Amino acid sequence: MNNLDISTIDGLRILKVYDEVLLAHQIKPPYYFSCSDGLILLPRNGGNQKTVILDLNIEPHLINQINELYGPISDYVCTHGHMDHMAHVHQWEAIGAEIHAPIPEHTYLLDVHNFYEGFQFNEALDFSIIQKFAELNGYKNCKEIHPFNPGISFFFDEFEIKTIPLKGHSKAHIGFLIPQEKIFHISCLGFDQVKPGVDGFGPWYGFNECSIDQYLKDIDFAQSLFLEQAEVLTSSHSYIIKNPDITPFLYMRKKIEKNQIVVDQAILSLKLTNKSEVSLKDFLDMDLFFPKKKMDKFRYEIYNFWESGIISKHIERSEYLK
Repeated sequence: MNNLDISTIDGLRILKVYDEVLLAHQIKPPYYFSCSDGLILLPRNGGNQKTVILDLNIEPHLINQINELYGPISDYVCTHGHMDHMAHVHQWEAIGAEIHAPIPEHTYLLDVHNFYEGFQFNEALDFSIIQKFAELNGYKNCKEIHPFNPGISFFFDEFEIKTIPLKGHSKAHIGFLIPQEKIFHISCLGFDQVKPGVDGFGPWYGFNECSIDQYLKDIDFAQSLFLEQAEVLTSSHSYIIKNPDITPFLYMRKKIEKNQIVVDQAILSLKLTNKSEVSLKDFLDMDLFFPKKKMDKFRYEIYNFWESGIISKHIERSEYLK
């Protein structure tokens, strides 16, 4: 086990997690939600005979170079249907990989309108906003997706990958447990420190389907799974962690706790005592989580939608409101 930087492709940082397992990171994503780190599973004796990619959403020209360096690539597994995890998956399909994605968000890779309705953007935003969002992130639809139920195990030849439901982030969101190498990839659960001590946003629960209670259960479960069954933890937006370091789980819980404090302080400043008195607009005007007043209209509408989801969940949990 050696986290040695073995990058040979400009624009990518590639770390060796285990003998035949690499973690790749695009250094400069082209837009806000266009990329996520993922794993490259190289062929091995007694295991997968071709390269398998786990949730590595990077620009097409980098996908082509990975294919030239590490291909042929047989399969690509997506963890969920958020834009930073699906924008460029079409290119993995173009170079010959079979694409697997969890039910029900697998349909979002086939048509951006499914993404628009599936995450209930249609309740607040015009479709043209999400079309523009998708275009800016480089989204193109895939032609064929192999759907799977979260919780199944994949077997690539003799090599097993367990999918781990972590649905506080989205109803289809999964992580990966690789028993043979004892690697646990928590995908987008919320550990987003690019290096120790560097702060990120933390857990993301801006959509209606997200749940803080479920998030906290997922964090507890993921910590137990990591300590009991894994030696290494990787994530979509973070540095590599080795057992028994529980920094990711402490960080994620603390972020949720701090978000609650932010909303509770806003409740006190507005002198509210009852949920019936709440006007979400009053909270949104405070820019509690995002500097929306500095944004153009396009980004303002999207961030306003997300922030309303985050704030609403903390209002429901507040001890200051009846």
